[in-house]
Amino acid sequence: MADLLTINIPDLGEVEEAEVIEICVEIGQKVESEDPIMVLETDKAAMEIPASVDGIIKTIKVSVGDIAKTGMPFVDIETIHQNKNIDEKIDSNKLPDPIKDIEENTLAAKTETQIHNTTTQPTNYQNSSIHSGPATRKLAREFGINLNEVKGSGPRGRILKEDLHSYVANRLNNNTQSGFQQTQPDVDYSKWGEVKIDKLSKFQKTASKNLHTSWINIPHVTQHDDADITDLLDLRKKLNIEHNLKVSPLAFIIKATVETLKLFPIMNTSLTADLLSIVQKNYFNIGIAVDTPDGLIVPNIKNTQDKSILQISDEVFKLAELAKNRKLKVDQLKGATFTISSLSGIGGKYFTPIINPPEVGILGLSKTFNHLSMENGELRESKQMPVSLSYDHRVVNGAYAAKFISELSNQLNKTQFLEEIFHDT
Repeated sequence: MADLLTINIPDLGEVEEAEVIEICVEIGQKVESEDPIMVLETDKAAMEIPASVDGIIKTIKVSVGDIAKTGMPFVDIETIHQNKNIDEKIDSNKLPDPIKDIEENTLAAKTETQIHNTTTQPTNYQNSSIHSGPATRKLAREFGINLNEVKGSGPRGRILKEDLHSYVANRLNNNTQSGFQQTQPDVDYSKWGEVKIDKLSKFQKTASKNLHTSWINIPHVTQHDDADITDLLDLRKKLNIEHNLKVSPLAFIIKATVETLKLFPIMNTSLTADLLSIVQKNYFNIGIAVDTPDGLIVPNIKNTQDKSILQISDEVFKLAELAKNRKLKVDQLKGATFTISSLSGIGGKYFTPIINPPEVGILGLSKTFNHLSMENGELRESKQMPVSLSYDHRVVNGAYAAKFISELSNQLNKTQFLEEIFHDT
């Protein structure tokens, strides 16, 4: 006989809730266990929730725009051959932990003492009358926040992580003369003509918070230079013709960057949360900023040091497609050690890329231009690529950054080496 099985949303990790942004099936549709039923969106990633069993969709209990939580029933499936171990199978669909907001790492170490000094009531993390999830209470403990003092913005006054972030910012701004408050003039623009208001997406809101946090917490310095890539472009053209491929210059640049990072390892480090130590990393996960309709997303290529240029090219293409289609997995967004942001296909000449914490450096690439120079009394034309290296001045000094840029130009011209690792490492 057929059994009607209700499938619940699996464990979302530390995420308390996620928005339903897509329903992938219809009532009456036959599905297999791995087929996606819906897509949930957190602050930085979209994730598919599978059916978990083979069967026929009888009832869909959620709609686009609903807020989903762990354990919530979302679909009824009629299954003829029910797997007796179905509960184990559903549990196996536990989603990876979501990316923590940058504020949790950057604000906790700096603000805990100040918050303790200004809190006048006994700290209460466990009051059952306060509506908040375990992850929010944990963050409150880390910040030393009395939840009685926090106004919740969630349903029925539920306290969200964002409310804690706002609370911290307000306390710092109100109790320190040097506090920086993010403000925007409240202007009625309709007085001068017709206007339209579009709300920011979750991605855009998160990007705004993260960029602001990075800018006010990290002393940015940007080193600009031009890199001669004439020989590199000639090599690329030659290899593409020989192998009937279309490998972009970015793949070569990523490999040359990794070789440079090996010689300048401080650029591949991170500060610890207490800002007292530096974490040395013996791997190179290169983040690539991808422009999508929802804004910039930065997935990363794991262990780039072990990959050939052709493998790097394939991964760049794959990650870009996943980012544009909002199919990236959480792990593909975590663990970067250094980031490259390329505007070379668009235009411009030099910019100041903002560091992606906890990294200490980011390389910006602009559009290549033709350059004329005199060498040994002869006029020479070359292809120059503007490069902009932003670095955390708490970790990297100016001389070290200038040497890094100089060595990168050197690595970009090691065409024999780049040709040797085109296919193999």
